[in-house]
Amino acid sequence: MSQYYKNTEDLYEIYGYFLDRVLRDDKIGSKMSKAGIIIKFIYTDPEAEITIDLKNPPAREGYYGSYYLGPSDLKEDVWAKQPADYSHRFWHGRENPIAGITRGIIKQGGKVTAMLKLLPVIKPAFQLFPVALKERGLDHLIVSK
Repeated sequence: MSQYYKNTEDLYEIYGYFLDRVLRDDKIGSKMSKAGIIIKFIYTDPEAEITIDLKNPPAREGYYGSYYLGPSDLKEDVWAKQPADYSHRFWHGRENPIAGITRGIIKQGGKVTAMLKLLPVIKPAFQLFPVALKERGLDHLIVSK
């Protein structure tokens, strides 16, 4: 059972709100869009899929990319499968994805190096995730030191 998410819909609500912020951010989103890839995140506990499209023109004005909550027909360039709780801690800057891969917590495929190049770009989002949780009244989900 997830420590942070009640169910898949709860995860989608939180990540949807967060990705709205990230993909509209002039500093983070604009740099992410330069990656030119489609990333699929597959989560366990709860089961969920989120696809981020940084390859095609954004579906909405004012965004630097598009995201899809749930299964998507887009063919990903890279994918990562991990427990949702691990991802939650990652977005707080508390988990190292390289260590997660070497320890077998994260499974990946496709253009993995392209996704790893995004790590320095998304680092500012580590401060944005707790803010997004707070804005949603979910202070109890903020991971503290």
